[in-house]
Amino acid sequence: MKKIYVLAVTLISCTAFSQNIQDTTKVKTVETVVLEGKKKLIERKPDRLIFNIGNSVAAAGGTALDALKATPNVKINNDVISIVGKSTVLVLIDDKEVYMSGEQLSRYLEGISAENLSKIEVITTPPAKYSAEGNSGIINIVTKKMKVNSWNANVGSSYQRSRRNTWRSNAAFNLQKDKITLQSSVDLGDRRFLRNWNNDLYYPDAHWENRGITDFKNNYYAVKAALDYKVNERLTLGTKFNASLFDTKNSGTPSFSNIYDSAGVLQKYISTSSFQRVKSQQQVYNLYSEYKLDTLGKKITMDLDYVNYNGPGNRPFSYATYKPNNEIVQGSQFTGLNNTESQIQNFSAKIDTELPLKFVNLSFGGRFSTVKTTNDIAAYKEVNSEMVPDTNISNYFRYKENNEALYVSGSKKIGKWNLQAGLRMEATQTTGYSRELDNTHKNNYIKLFPTLYAMYSIADKTSISFNYSRRINRPSYESLNPFRTINNSNSYNEGNAFLQPAFTDNVELTFTYKNLDSRVYFSSLKNGISQASLIDPATMNNNFVWMNYVDANSFGLAETFTWKPVKWWSSMNTFNLSYSNTQLSIGPERYKGWTADFSTSNDFTLNKPKTAFFNLTYTQDFGGVYNNFTSKAYSTVDISFKYLAFDKKLVISLVGSNIFNGIGYSYQMMNGVKQSFRNIWDNQSFRVSLNYKFGNDKIKTSNRQSGNTEELNRM
Repeated sequence: MKKIYVLAVTLISCTAFSQNIQDTTKVKTVETVVLEGKKKLIERKPDRLIFNIGNSVAAAGGTALDALKATPNVKINNDVISIVGKSTVLVLIDDKEVYMSGEQLSRYLEGISAENLSKIEVITTPPAKYSAEGNSGIINIVTKKMKVNSWNANVGSSYQRSRRNTWRSNAAFNLQKDKITLQSSVDLGDRRFLRNWNNDLYYPDAHWENRGITDFKNNYYAVKAALDYKVNERLTLGTKFNASLFDTKNSGTPSFSNIYDSAGVLQKYISTSSFQRVKSQQQVYNLYSEYKLDTLGKKITMDLDYVNYNGPGNRPFSYATYKPNNEIVQGSQFTGLNNTESQIQNFSAKIDTELPLKFVNLSFGGRFSTVKTTNDIAAYKEVNSEMVPDTNISNYFRYKENNEALYVSGSKKIGKWNLQAGLRMEATQTTGYSRELDNTHKNNYIKLFPTLYAMYSIADKTSISFNYSRRINRPSYESLNPFRTINNSNSYNEGNAFLQPAFTDNVELTFTYKNLDSRVYFSSLKNGISQASLIDPATMNNNFVWMNYVDANSFGLAETFTWKPVKWWSSMNTFNLSYSNTQLSIGPERYKGWTADFSTSNDFTLNKPKTAFFNLTYTQDFGGVYNNFTSKAYSTVDISFKYLAFDKKLVISLVGSNIFNGIGYSYQMMNGVKQSFRNIWDNQSFRVSLNYKFGNDKIKTSNRQSGNTEELNRM
């Protein structure tokens, strides 16, 4: 078997409010296409692409978030993880949802060392056994597991410099002895970075120039443990426990909103100061069993899961309006304080059955999940130098959601055809209660989610495939909370207890020939959920409210080409072109147009012992239109170096990200007002890391489907 080295590319596109991947063939197996180097780097299965992390230079010494950035066609933009050309995606760890989204999810993934990860699965057409949550599919992060009668351990640390300093440390110990398998890890760190906010609004008779800097600090501690016991050759019992602590502080210099008239003369400005601190903790418990009915693959698995999240926090803030001569406008001062108590509890149970029969590979099962969330926010305002309750914005919100699911799926190989079809039914009942609004809102619905996959092998290394899936995107728990967060006298953020789920139909047609993959895709989003910018030209208020207001159709072409000109150089190149047509229910504007991006990632082996590696990645975003945003072109360059010492047990890595500080720019038109964004997220950084492995390093990766795989991403 001829081996090649291929490094995966991370694409960057212009997805505005939230992420398909194909690749090539070098080794042919019965149902899996493999690109293999020192270890298999890329695997292609009928419904997913698998990125094996261990051989990635770019992910070395980093976190789970860094590993995602190095994964082919996965993009991270403003803390939103997505698949290129798609919208929202469901993120799992070992087939288990992490019950977070946005910034919370990013912080959680930063607390997981990439050294403890095995692979990342990008599933664009998930089988019916998976939750239908996530408009564009699933990203499953799989941790390392043990081989029989072995042990291993690793310790590591890293330092990263952007405009602030970040450090991380990690340790892991794993043991497999006879019938017992034990896994454990500890991760801790202190991440700090700056974000510059540059937001302009161009009203008919005025120009608002909003500028600010936020200083983010996040101290975290994460502990993970798992124990498996093999009762006999057929029955295995196990338990898992994860605990995470986060202390997050968001502060910064006062932000300013400068208001100019149509002639460009400063009329007044608003100065805003705020500080937010959230000390959150999360515990995840899992009990599972696996019973093998025979030695031919028939088995039954069962899972019980419980998740508990607590996030108390506080946010003091103040704002005032000033004249151009810095004289304060009387009556414009406001000082407030928000004390928050947030809790999320989830229990789920599920059962899965796999029956590989002579005429079909059959799987079926069911799942029950119940979620309870509570948000209690006590608001205060300053009156005569004393803080008194502000009953206008104080809020208590309670939400409960039950979800029941049944599914059946079958696959069959007939000659050159590989077929797979499934159907999943999900029933949902929700109840939201707001004390201040004295309102209870209920919603009940039952939906069907079909999946279909067909692949035809034309010849050796040549195939064509078609797949279809229907997905759902339920609102996050945070977006359902109707609490209003005051930004300044002209702006606030607000949730919406009446949000409905969004639905997406995805169709893909893929042609693979040797080292070239060509994919044509179409996606139709209905009732999409996003935070709408509600602009009133008369009052010049700009409020951000969660709404169902997006209907969008998009299609595109994705090309992936791998190339190995010499033994020591491998290259992976991807080009993506897409067209979107978006209609918003809150305004007359229709947004349609093209967007494109290109990326090339090159891996170089620097010496004969294969202990020194260098990676150079260049990404060019050509800008264009995606949903209701228009973006300008920009580019990024990443470099990384990895060196293996002491019989390859010590890994030294150096990573430079976005070394030329490429910055994106985007804008939207809302109610006749242009709003532009140029935010600097401190992505230019340098990282150095050390990781030492000892013991028996023969790690076997495995994957299990646990119960609560839908709710974590919605936190």
